[in-house]
Amino acid sequence: MQNILKAISKITDNKDIKSIINSVNSNQVASKEWLIDSISERLELVIKNPKVCVAAGWYGMLADKMRDFTNDKVVSFDIDPKCAEYGKIMYPEVSFKTKDINDFHAGQYDVIICTSCEHISDGILNKFLRTRKEQSLVVLQSNNYFGLDEHINCKNSLKEFTDSLSYTVPSAKINILNSSEKRINNKFDRYMVIGY
Repeated sequence: MQNILKAISKITDNKDIKSIINSVNSNQVASKEWLIDSISERLELVIKNPKVCVAAGWYGMLADKMRDFTNDKVVSFDIDPKCAEYGKIMYPEVSFKTKDINDFHAGQYDVIICTSCEHISDGILNKFLRTRKEQSLVVLQSNNYFGLDEHINCKNSLKEFTDSLSYTVPSAKINILNSSEKRINNKFDRYMVIGY
């Protein structure tokens, strides 16, 4: 399947098609599966039927994978309206919202995930996290892939990523349960922080 998607990407100049293909490339799939593997036991044992939101969720692949853990519709929101438009076709069981992270209140969700922290400034991310309720599970991913213009907030290390989370404001403090990193295709490192 990946070879077919690569072939389609090479024969088209359509930015939307290239973006959709990029959203399901092997790096994206690997990082989402790593996340699922890392939190599945906790979700199954501790949080029954959680309300889940995926911030900056793109076309909704991760939100769709999270459906296995809840009877509620998983919410995926993104600032780009095309994400909802195309996402509804790709993953019809996901609830899509077109929303700026600055205007999204996460207080009703038990699980808050953002795998796009490299696209979001520390200030905006921490402001968003302050809207969550106490004891909500938070899962964040970033990377050190500085080669893309839209990667405005990459980190050089896992420690730099964890340090960038707001520890000085009590309502935003994340009590870290686990932090880890994974090498992706010998090109860059992906960082993950799990906490509440």
